[in-house]
Amino acid sequence: MARISTYANSSPVLLTDKMIGTNVTGTPNNVTKNFLVSDLLTLFQSNITLQNVLDAGNTATQSIVLTGAITQTGDFGITGNLTQSGGALTLGGTVKDFNGALGNNGETLVCNASGQLVFGSGLTNQNLDQVLAIGNTATNDINLTGNLNLTGNIVETGNIGLTGNLTQTGDIGLTGNITQTGGNYTLTGNIGLTGDMTQTGNLNLTGAMTHAGNYLYSAGQFTMAATGSMVLGGALTCNSSISLTGTVKDYNDTLGANRQILVSDASGQVTWQNNNSSVASSALTTINLALANSEGVLVTTAATATDARIPTNAGTPFIIGTKITIIQEGAGQVTITPTAGVTLNSAVGAKLAAQKAVAHIVKTATDTWYAYGNLTP
Repeated sequence: MARISTYANSSPVLLTDKMIGTNVTGTPNNVTKNFLVSDLLTLFQSNITLQNVLDAGNTATQSIVLTGAITQTGDFGITGNLTQSGGALTLGGTVKDFNGALGNNGETLVCNASGQLVFGSGLTNQNLDQVLAIGNTATNDINLTGNLNLTGNIVETGNIGLTGNLTQTGDIGLTGNITQTGGNYTLTGNIGLTGDMTQTGNLNLTGAMTHAGNYLYSAGQFTMAATGSMVLGGALTCNSSISLTGTVKDYNDTLGANRQILVSDASGQVTWQNNNSSVASSALTTINLALANSEGVLVTTAATATDARIPTNAGTPFIIGTKITIIQEGAGQVTITPTAGVTLNSAVGAKLAAQKAVAHIVKTATDTWYAYGNLTP
């Protein structure tokens, strides 16, 4: 029997190396032939499937790097790393997060501080500072059912619907609407509002509110602290009642004097005016009528001739309709004298007729008065 020659082992084995084998189905049978190692590789690649590999063992400790696409209709359990640098990952089944939980409707996979993916709303595992660092502009409405504590500024061009509490120490610049249906709104900054504010809870404001829209206050009380102030640049419409326990200034930013009333002019601007029926006595021989004499009585006591002078509207703005009564108690005859620019009309004259005489003057226009009573030319 002939002997087959032996050779030293070749290392490493190359695809171009040849091997000796037997052609079982050849002619003649079992004939010996040479073939390349690359032929054996091609044979394996053509006949061994992924299923053959997984049947032999489906656990791998190495990372899997894919540049194509994965289409998955069953379960995909990974204990190592999955690196996907190309193609698409298409999942036909369900996805569970790091905790083995399925996501609820609308939830997203969010990475926590440990690098683990868990299902959440997108903010569940991130604080607001982290979210705002990514982007601090929102174009949708904000619907809040909890509490919002802010130390910065809110710039809002949509609507804020709030049913919880809002504590704000910065400024709010709002061109949309604020609807507050519950909780408290505590503000130590400023509100610049050009939309509407509908408030049914409590609004605690220690800053300034500038509002160019409508403010509908339908329940509760609007309380202004003693150290605060309300400045109205527009109109105030109230269908209920206003209770004022502080001070009120008029259109000219002036506080009212004792017994004065707020009177509107033709432009709708209100100013403090006298509404007293006081009695003033004077021994002067020249008396300049003042606002304090409005709707009141002037008693003259001088023994010599006396002038009671009516000032111009520019100098002393008596409201139209003002009436002043003059009584001559002294012996000095009283003459009602209009200042230059003032017109005084009388049917008989402008002098009181005698001691104890009573006369009246009434303002009918800006600088026009009428005198009547016990008068003489």
